[in-house]
Amino acid sequence: MTQFITYVAFASSDKLHQTTDGFIQRMRGPNPQPEPQTIEKIMHAFLDESLHAFMVRPAQLSNLSPNLMRIVRFTTETISRASHVVVKSTVKKLNTEQTKEMAEYMDTVRAEFDGTWYICFPISEQLSHTGQQGFHMAIDGKREQALPMMIEYFHNITDIAMKCYFEEPIKLLRLGPILGKIAGAGIATSRKATHAVVDKVIPKLDADQAKVSAEYALSLLKTAPSS
Repeated sequence: MTQFITYVAFASSDKLHQTTDGFIQRMRGPNPQPEPQTIEKIMHAFLDESLHAFMVRPAQLSNLSPNLMRIVRFTTETISRASHVVVKSTVKKLNTEQTKEMAEYMDTVRAEFDGTWYICFPISEQLSHTGQQGFHMAIDGKREQALPMMIEYFHNITDIAMKCYFEEPIKLLRLGPILGKIAGAGIATSRKATHAVVDKVIPKLDADQAKVSAEYALSLLKTAPSS
């Protein structure tokens, strides 16, 4: 019996995909070299696209109040600033071997679904079930029952995303104590800001906003056979 894995995934822009794919292929070629500018370009595009997919777009679709939109904008700006500091302070230190490892890791967080390339990470069957149960309740108009499950899901997704998109690649860099402290502070700031926006925004969604948010979150779930 075929086993399936559920992913949280957003479609990559063609520019991000082509830049990343070219970088990966060069690192697998006969003469790989450190490419700090390429990595910085990839990471900045990735951050912009991921923040848009996970925060800005659902906030727009849900037609949040001006106050809640300010919270979302402040959070995305905070994460962007913290992440850019981490990227800028680390990529120039990478040697060829670390650059190759970074390229291989980038290849593990992307996948093709129905002819489109996505940035993605896997989640457990249990977490997928919790999220989908809450989303379907919200779609059915059962806001009060749905919100606790949606909040639990989004908090868990935050931790998984931080691990896949930040903590694991940072480990590959084998940073010294000073850069390691800078990276750790950036990750901690991003995690705290994301958890805060979940706690501040999701409980204040009305029934219609919860429905739209749930529909959007469901659209980010993709399944594929396990290899």
